[in-house]
Amino acid sequence: MNKDRRKLACLLVAAIVIVILTVSILRKDQSVEIKYTRLMMGTVVEIILNGYSEQVIKDAADAGFAEIKRLESLMSHYQESSDVSKINKGAGMEPVTVSPEVIEVVETSRRVSEMSSGAFDITMGVLGSVWHFTKDDGGEPLPPASEEVTPLLKLVNFNQVIVDRDALTVKLAKEGMRINLGGVAKGYIVSKAVDAVKRKGIKKGIIQAGGDMFMFNETDDKPFRIGIRNPREENKVIGTIDITNGATATSGDYERFFIKDGVRYHHIIDPKTGFPAAKVQSVTIVAKDGTTADAVSTAVFVMGKEEGMKLIEKLPDAEGLIIDADGNITMSSGFNEYNPSIPEEGVK
Repeated sequence: MNKDRRKLACLLVAAIVIVILTVSILRKDQSVEIKYTRLMMGTVVEIILNGYSEQVIKDAADAGFAEIKRLESLMSHYQESSDVSKINKGAGMEPVTVSPEVIEVVETSRRVSEMSSGAFDITMGVLGSVWHFTKDDGGEPLPPASEEVTPLLKLVNFNQVIVDRDALTVKLAKEGMRINLGGVAKGYIVSKAVDAVKRKGIKKGIIQAGGDMFMFNETDDKPFRIGIRNPREENKVIGTIDITNGATATSGDYERFFIKDGVRYHHIIDPKTGFPAAKVQSVTIVAKDGTTADAVSTAVFVMGKEEGMKLIEKLPDAEGLIIDADGNITMSSGFNEYNPSIPEEGVK
């Protein structure tokens, strides 16, 4: 009898263990989702993470924000101590020693500049001295005169950025040149923040900074549904796409702009003219990495629908959607991979 009781007890314990394991499996999808928001990089940064411990999620978010802060301190042209500011101060003089991260971003920028025949160019920073989209006194901003812009164009040339990867140096060949990594750095920084979050054990989340976003997920989980903003109606989307893992970047003429005499002046400047590109309203790029997505979206915006779509189709790991100046929508040949819900009539 005692032996039978012991056997029954063992079976009961085994059954309890099976029940506990079953409940654990059934509760696997009952994770916690927490969103954290901070003002960084001149925009709103959101980190949305899923996990099974609030403390683990918080630690991961803190690691993501810390990485963003670290990289911003290297790449912001607004911070006097940044590598970018040092490069600009040393224009026309000796090479400047910088971090490996800045080397990586500058070299990626160079590749996109070459692919786009100069439509993307980080030496556009010099034009920041004449283009202002807000005024300190709260007054109405005005476009600069051609006479102010034209002399600066001789300082816009990505070929005059000299990089020595072995020595970790960058040099601007001409005095007065300035680089601005605003069209590529956010994508890079968001991607690196994702890496920092993953190292803390998080397997599902979104990090977003302005028009740059990176989604990561387990491959067998449901994809994220992402809205593509309507460039002419604030807080509305033209449709959605589904992404499991990857980066998106959107460049639009609605982010920083003013309208004067019926003309929209925005912050995406054509390096050839020194004035805002006017061929499209917005460009959304989906890619495996945020750096490529960010830089290519800017380049395509400047190039326009025809030439821009040719560039997208050449890239093996990128797809894109372009809304042209008339509101017509064009998608690259592989964009259907993201299950787009996009109206055929376009944006009016």
